[in-house]
Amino acid sequence: MSRSLILFAALTLLLVACDQSPQEPASAAPDAADTASADAQPAAAQSTPADSSASTLPIKKPSATDATMPGATVAPIATVGAAGYGELHFGMSRGEAEQAAGGAFTGSTQSGACQQVSSAGQPGIAYLFAGDKLQRIDVQAPAVMADGGGRIGMQVDDIRTLYAGHLTEQARKSVPGGQYLKVVGKNGAGIIFETDADGKVTAFRAGVASALERDEGCS
Repeated sequence: MSRSLILFAALTLLLVACDQSPQEPASAAPDAADTASADAQPAAAQSTPADSSASTLPIKKPSATDATMPGATVAPIATVGAAGYGELHFGMSRGEAEQAAGGAFTGSTQSGACQQVSSAGQPGIAYLFAGDKLQRIDVQAPAVMADGGGRIGMQVDDIRTLYAGHLTEQARKSVPGGQYLKVVGKNGAGIIFETDADGKVTAFRAGVASALERDEGCS
């Protein structure tokens, strides 16, 4: 082979080698931002919806065991109702009621045979005596529960739900928009919840006979 042919062949091979592009890598490393986005998607897909079965009513039922303290035993919760409050029962004399309450009553407001008193150890609770008999208990203490679960701070619909089928409603003349929500028990005894114009319970009372219906206690 002549020298010129050898030179031509060498130049041809050189040109072919220059035209070839380098091979790209089989797979590129994922971008950091893309990785973060991909990681976020499964978390969103696995999110759990809020529990719609939670009770809308803020009531702690009387119980011998506190569920928030497993195994712990607590005293039953005393409620105010058609029978009285704890050891204080309607029909007791003042002396009997003071003995049951564990101390003398104070702050007596007298109007004829009517007395409305309170106990130093029970703020927000007033006891009405008529003819020396306990006839009514007035409650303005949010921590005190009525029989059936009613409490100060609840809304009208809460009371309607708790006492469904046993409730009568009447407008409050002294509070425009307010209501009296009455639950009647045996022998005319019962509970009356008072609400403000916004439908919130601001007080309640339990009693017997005409004492329950009297709006202003002994006044």
